[in-house]
Amino acid sequence: MECEVVVEYLKERGLEARRVRPDFLTISVGSLKLGLWCPREEFPEFNDVEDVNKTLELDSLDVLIIVSYRPYVLVDYINSFLERAHRWYGLKFDVKLLGVSTVELETSLEDALGRAFVERPQKLGPGIETEYYCPQCGKGVLRLYRQDKFFSRKYRGRVVENIYACPICNFRVRSLNLLD
Repeated sequence: MECEVVVEYLKERGLEARRVRPDFLTISVGSLKLGLWCPREEFPEFNDVEDVNKTLELDSLDVLIIVSYRPYVLVDYINSFLERAHRWYGLKFDVKLLGVSTVELETSLEDALGRAFVERPQKLGPGIETEYYCPQCGKGVLRLYRQDKFFSRKYRGRVVENIYACPICNFRVRSLNLLD
């Protein structure tokens, strides 16, 4: 049910999701790969790290967004598997986990997508050099990696979302400008 709402929201944002399973979607934006998981059970049981990786394709994702009634419980649960994989087996999954509550699905999803884009902006594309200097290091010129205009459910109006990053110090920022 939640996955259908997610697919519709993504279409509105101009993003095409590929359905892997009824409860799992993937999206590619540039070379950034996002996964969206809408678990059917409130608390799915995994047997081991391999089971988690196989089910959620963690080794091929940059960001996994978990859509659930209590997403942060599942984020902690998956993180514990990732920590064990690293500690016990030396496996390192370079995936960022984000949670989206089904209580405020569309507004939370809007924020989660923005945070996902900021996670690895260099994978969104080559970027365009701007006139702004990095506020963190002061040496690099910020690059604009993504600019998107859409209707924000959170702010109830049209917005322009910009994703900037500094190529020198890796400073990243997401800015939203209200149009209405």
